Amino acid sequence: MISINNLSFSYGKLPVISGLNWQLEPGKVHGLVGLNGAGKTTLFNLIAGWLDPKTGNILFNNIPLLRSACGFMETNPHFYPMITGQEYLDVFIIKNKGFSAEAWNKLFKLPLKEMVDNYSTGMQKRLSLMGILSLNREIIILDEPFNGLDFEAVRLIQHILPKLAAKGKTIIISSHIPESLTAICNTISLIRNGNIEFKTDHSQFLELNELIDFHSGFKPEDIPE
Repeated sequence: MISINNLSFSYGKLPVISGLNWQLEPGKVHGLVGLNGAGKTTLFNLIAGWLDPKTGNILFNNIPLLRSACGFMETNPHFYPMITGQEYLDVFIIKNKGFSAEAWNKLFKLPLKEMVDNYSTGMQKRLSLMGILSLNREIIILDEPFNGLDFEAVRLIQHILPKLAAKGKTIIISSHIPESLTAICNTISLIRNGNIEFKTDHSQFLELNELIDFHSGFKPEDIPE
């Protein structure tokens, strides 16, 4: 169980996360949605240990969550120049000799002998995800993983994540589009004004969409004819 308690964080005098509480059960896929600037990426950086909170704590099985327990894929992955896809994966595989890049690449279909500089955005996203999977961490955090992916790659991720959760992994995934999460998530939470305002299960996904529309000010009747 991941327990996030009274978490707060500010960039200078600008508060981004404000007294946030969030409980995430293991072996499930947890979605996070919110408008731009709501704090999704900041929250993920706090969970992954890349930022230190101003107040509060993050516990994993009742002890402080260690950075080494998390695999975190950023929205826009970064790569060293002039390396091949295979060289990138080799860095990760050093710590997990049991990971078969060849087997996984039958699904991801990447030209691992080519330079990553020549990869498309979608190919770089797939390579980054393979690196995260190779770490075999207990917690997998994916920030907007569907951005830049074609429909085949989206469906691939949607098949992979529930299988990982079934093996006991805790998956946390964000998206600007709730519909991209409803097929795979056990819960979806809405972050607004630096706090978790609404947490749903499958029976409430429609209610979540209505709440997002309300906060965004969108009304279907406002669409011009």
